[in-house]
Amino acid sequence: MSWRKTVMIVLLVGTIGLTACAERKTALRFTNATECGTATIKLTDTQTGNLQEYSLNQGDTLEVELKPNVQYRYEVEYPRQPGYIVCDAKRVTTMLPKGQTLNVRLESVLDPALVEATQTATATQ
Repeated sequence: MSWRKTVMIVLLVGTIGLTACAERKTALRFTNATECGTATIKLTDTQTGNLQEYSLNQGDTLEVELKPNVQYRYEVEYPRQPGYIVCDAKRVTTMLPKGQTLNVRLESVLDPALVEATQTATATQ
């Protein structure tokens, strides 16, 4: 085997080894898939009381790196609740182990009661 092939193999094995050993981050990843406008996310490190506030536009994703094995509380609020859509505020406490990322997909849903009430009100006018 030529020295060039040997060097290439060593570099390839080293790159694979470094990639496998690279630490994965601990994070919350929020995706705003609602029709409720910009979400306000308040994230509190319950160990220190440190509060961080983020804005997340519709269709966007936000990743926030966390300290592993620390309890965090996040609150999500929206500026509006359009028509038949329900935009639930959320208050959640979570703790993630080292290297884990939690995906939080924010979604709005149709409220059948609101749809029916609006249709009934429209029909009686």
